[in-house]
Amino acid sequence: MRELELKNILKINNREFLVSTISMHVRHSFFEDDAKRLVYETMVFEIINDEVQFHHPIFNERYNMADEAIAEHGAIIKNPEIFFIL
Repeated sequence: MRELELKNILKINNREFLVSTISMHVRHSFFEDDAKRLVYETMVFEIINDEVQFHHPIFNERYNMADEAIAEHGAIIKNPEIFFIL
């Protein structure tokens, strides 16, 4: 498992969006070895007046493998309309 942090800004029809894909450590204390496990998460946030709307994600997906997360991050950059309503 590997650490991952991808960030891109999309500009679509005078609107801006942050696409963020990161690795996260699992934090469930009742499972053995959770501190060693990673999951990957992609989120999309709108940027309004130069402020990222972190409290209102418009897309959120988690993955078990980094390759899946990287592929979907790239797909969102290329075709955002497939993943969230513009």
